[in-house]
Amino acid sequence: MRQPGRRTWVCPHCFRRIGRGRLAYLCPTPGCDGRGLSRADPLAGTAVCASCGRATTRVCCTVCGDRLPEGYLRTPGRFVALAGPVGSGKSTYIGVLVHELLHGLGAELGAALVPCDDDTMADYHERYERHLYGARRTVPKTAEHDGGRPLVHRLSRTRRGRFGRRRDEVLTLVFLDTAGEHFASQERLETELRYLAAADAVIVLVDPLDLPGAPVHGPGGAPGRSGEVLVRVLNHLRSVHGVGGSDRLRLPVAVAVTKADLLWPHLPDNSALHRTRRPGPVFDAEDRLAVHTELRALLRRWQEDQLGLRLEQLCADHQLFALSTLGTPPQAGGALGHGGLVRPHRVEDPLLWLLHRFGALDRG
Repeated sequence: MRQPGRRTWVCPHCFRRIGRGRLAYLCPTPGCDGRGLSRADPLAGTAVCASCGRATTRVCCTVCGDRLPEGYLRTPGRFVALAGPVGSGKSTYIGVLVHELLHGLGAELGAALVPCDDDTMADYHERYERHLYGARRTVPKTAEHDGGRPLVHRLSRTRRGRFGRRRDEVLTLVFLDTAGEHFASQERLETELRYLAAADAVIVLVDPLDLPGAPVHGPGGAPGRSGEVLVRVLNHLRSVHGVGGSDRLRLPVAVAVTKADLLWPHLPDNSALHRTRRPGPVFDAEDRLAVHTELRALLRRWQEDQLGLRLEQLCADHQLFALSTLGTPPQAGGALGHGGLVRPHRVEDPLLWLLHRFGALDRG
């Protein structure tokens, strides 16, 4: 999030790069004018308001006015962005992944997921949790005009390095649930999705119903759409990071085929895509290779080899994933299957790979 050797950060709310001049303390006293706080050093960690005399540690981005997470200037962490076309399941993926981290997965990894502000907690409950785990229905489609507020979480994990030294790793998860229509053209992507340019890694969701050769059928798919979105995202990232010619993008890119439950009936019993992850706070490199290799072979079998070839030619650091956010297709009208239960399959895999890539998860 911060450029090496420079005092700049990316605001996790407006995604603009800001320096000290764009940071200011906020007075905790309601109605106080906060006199003198704008001149205080935001890196000092605390400041005293000249008007009311109260000390504060609250720092905000003066571009958008939103408060930065506590400790963000010291450990900005890594920023993971999410992309995908209409119908790929971005909203459901966000809702289920955050729930899994809060209820079980975080404890398994020894990682704490902390919402960075009250808005994130309220928005998650209203936009996702009450639908999936309250009403037991799918998350409503994100409206094209709904820019929304990003959900900002801090995922922190403590490791013991060499000689028993404590090492804290921080990942900033910024989920902005944008409408899939924003990925429909290169121009819209570049002008409306500023958060992609600020990302340290990207998760791109692919709807199997968009892959004409895949043995799945259902409403919502548009042949080739997921592949087109992937190319637009990669081209945009290459441009932002100054990658040209035959050079390849080095930013980690996780490409996840969603709705894997639609594929299971067409796969052999010993398929790696049927496996569940072995529990534990480690990265299973052998299992990761098996899933990636099988998916690459399936793309060739489905005559979707262009998707894999584009990844290999444009991106030096990528992996293929298969996941199911619900465990079974929803019923007509949006009611969940499995008696209304959410039974995800490997929704955490892209995140675990990125944690490993960022040095926050050991290889098992």
